[in-house]
Amino acid sequence: MTYPQFFLYLAITTAVAAGLAALAHSFLSISFAWPLTVGIIVLMCLISVALFFLGKRTAGAENKFLFSNVFMGATMIKMFACGGIIAAYIFLAKPPGKFFIVPFFTTYFTFTLLEIIFLVILAREGKDDPVETA
Repeated sequence: MTYPQFFLYLAITTAVAAGLAALAHSFLSISFAWPLTVGIIVLMCLISVALFFLGKRTAGAENKFLFSNVFMGATMIKMFACGGIIAAYIFLAKPPGKFFIVPFFTTYFTFTLLEIIFLVILAREGKDDPVETA
């Protein structure tokens, strides 16, 4: 996957996530959660870019476990960060309703789908080297 392809996919994913979030905000009375929604979209964009660069760098590495270790580590960090952000938002902002989670999860799942797509493509590119036989 080339850099322009990735950034095209990222732009499409960001537009879809923003559209789904705007749709959720228009149908649900969660206008208080706009800062959380925008912050999560920006955070997911940054995490996706970082994961792409790390994945691109490790896909062709000599250590074949490095790519999967980077993917698993980044996924774990992303999950814990998002859980912490939601917990902090609940405790600090004390939102009047619980539906603020809808745009959060649509954004999370949209960017997770993007990450799965580009990591599968990168993993396939990394396996292009011929297998050495003894």
